[in-house]
Amino acid sequence: MQEKREFHTNIVGKVRNTKLPKRKALWPLFETISNSIHAIEEKGNLESGHIYIYIIRNGDAETLKGMNKIDIFPVQSFVVQDNGMGFNNNNFESFLTAESDYKIEKGAKGIGRFVTLKAFKEVHYKSSFKLEDDYFTREFKFKSIGNGIFDFDENVNSEKKSWTITELKNFKEEYQKYCPLTLDDIAEKIVEHFLIYFLQNKCPYITLIDQNGKELLLQNYYGSVFKGSIKESNFKILENDFHLYLLRVFNTRKTHQIHYCANNREVKHELLNNYISDLGRKIDDEDNNHFVYHSYITSPFFDEAVDSERIDFNLNESIDENEEGEEDSNEELSLKKIRNLAIEKIEVLLEPYLSKVREHKFENYQSHIYDSAPQYKTILKYHPETIKKLPPNLKGNKLDIELFKVQNTLESEIKELGEEVLNAKEDIKSSEEYQKKYSEYIEKFNDIGKSNLAKHIVHRKSVIELLDKFLGMEDNNFQTEETIHNLFFPIRSESDEISYDKQNLWLIDERLSYHNYLSSDKSFKSIKVSESNDLQRPDLLVFNDSFAFVNDDAPHHSFTIVEFKRPERVGYSSESSKKNPIDQVLQYIRTIRENKGIDRKGKIIDFVDNNTPFYAYIVLDFNQSLKQVLDDKDFKKTPDSMGYFKFHDKYNAYIEVISYPKLLKDAKMRNRILFDKLGLPTN
Repeated sequence: MQEKREFHTNIVGKVRNTKLPKRKALWPLFETISNSIHAIEEKGNLESGHIYIYIIRNGDAETLKGMNKIDIFPVQSFVVQDNGMGFNNNNFESFLTAESDYKIEKGAKGIGRFVTLKAFKEVHYKSSFKLEDDYFTREFKFKSIGNGIFDFDENVNSEKKSWTITELKNFKEEYQKYCPLTLDDIAEKIVEHFLIYFLQNKCPYITLIDQNGKELLLQNYYGSVFKGSIKESNFKILENDFHLYLLRVFNTRKTHQIHYCANNREVKHELLNNYISDLGRKIDDEDNNHFVYHSYITSPFFDEAVDSERIDFNLNESIDENEEGEEDSNEELSLKKIRNLAIEKIEVLLEPYLSKVREHKFENYQSHIYDSAPQYKTILKYHPETIKKLPPNLKGNKLDIELFKVQNTLESEIKELGEEVLNAKEDIKSSEEYQKKYSEYIEKFNDIGKSNLAKHIVHRKSVIELLDKFLGMEDNNFQTEETIHNLFFPIRSESDEISYDKQNLWLIDERLSYHNYLSSDKSFKSIKVSESNDLQRPDLLVFNDSFAFVNDDAPHHSFTIVEFKRPERVGYSSESSKKNPIDQVLQYIRTIRENKGIDRKGKIIDFVDNNTPFYAYIVLDFNQSLKQVLDDKDFKKTPDSMGYFKFHDKYNAYIEVISYPKLLKDAKMRNRILFDKLGLPTN
């Protein structure tokens, strides 16, 4: 008989140092089931082997027994009963030895019992086993205090059969809340964890029994949920063999998953959608039943790499990359390398389904590019496979963002090819390979140039549409002057701060886009145009040639003033400069001329001697009060009658008053040929 009844380790310290994430609350149950499977395998009664799992919930036992729906009550304890070999001396000796090598050939790490105490307050064991010609009953409690063993008892029994009952008693609160509640959910977790046993038809019968007597045989659950054809594939990495199972899972709320297994048990899983986005959420079979794909990967390599608690692998996520961005080809395997090859195999197994999904997706995205985003046509030519692997069902801005990423990748590739071609030492006529690369580079370079031009044209189309929208009413109100201003050029900023693609001065005049310096809604004093302390703030003040902040010494300088007024503004008057945009602009011109502008070198510019021209654009909506002001100032109508103009002799200034409709119409007319070439509507 066994006399030694004490652990050879510090129980409290061992439990404390054992890892068990809160979300793996069922791992102690899995360890107990695994022990029962091993006991049945050892006894050799797989065909008649049976494991019963009783669920004990919070609440009064008698009350729960009569309730129809009890899965609203948290699980308190599990009782696992099997008809395996029993807790014989060999098993008990191993139990008393921390990290025992017993059953190591089955992948046992010798610490499963410490995992149980991580989530439960105590574990009760009772077992019948055969010793020579007699059967004995061994019973004790296992706690994480003292020497670990309490209330030990051992007696001869007359049952003449072996069995074990393990009670995982009293869930610790921090783990209890992560335990599934329903019979189906618990069944799903168990089947997932031991799926390799089910796949290989090596699992003894397992029955879940709730406190109200409701039962669920897991073989039946497996047959209904994990049904359908099972696909398999093998692959090898650095002489390590891997086996992959792919199967359909029905009646589940989960999405597609990939499971990594050791010793026929799941260790960790990931979302398969993260690596094959075209799988979507769920798929319909020929009978319109929803299912998801689950892939299980097994390998002797995983058997060796699993950690002590069986909750992860002792593997790097990825090995360091070399200068080319590829993993160094050393003898160490990373999970990333295994995953990548597994995904390739899954893609092959699912090729008939994925090819249809991707072709349909490609057609949709292709239509979007042709109709709304022609700047991305080049990636249809050079990266069609990348488009096919974009996430499905993207629309609008989300799709454009992904296409933009692909376009940037293509442009980077072309730049790298250009570096390789243009910096090559070979003579273009002496190397066939060089000529081929050169031709490839020129073709791609030209295509990207066309793409960037298309991007520029599409941007203009969008800006015109936005201005058109701003000029209409929204919630019975018109847009503010500031909103309109920002569309042309960001307010309270300077050209040194704003990139070319953030301004839209071409709406007024193409030449304004190529200024040397511009200030937006800044006072004369703050932009240091002159020695003036004037606090007036022209909407836009544009300097050209060698005027301010310019290096060249051109003999003539010019500047342009742009003034915006809120759409549908009324109440203009010749008697008040505040209500008279003409006088307002003339005052800006006087301020510049009277205070002497300075060039970049600090030299004073004499506007009279240099005959410096001034241009002013006033953009607003016409009404009767404004037309009265323009008549009083002797302005003439433009040929289309949608604007007015005048040349001011004294100030050498050309002033044009433009209505918003005219501005919009002229911008459309100037860009019509570009829109037509891309097939974009102008209205």
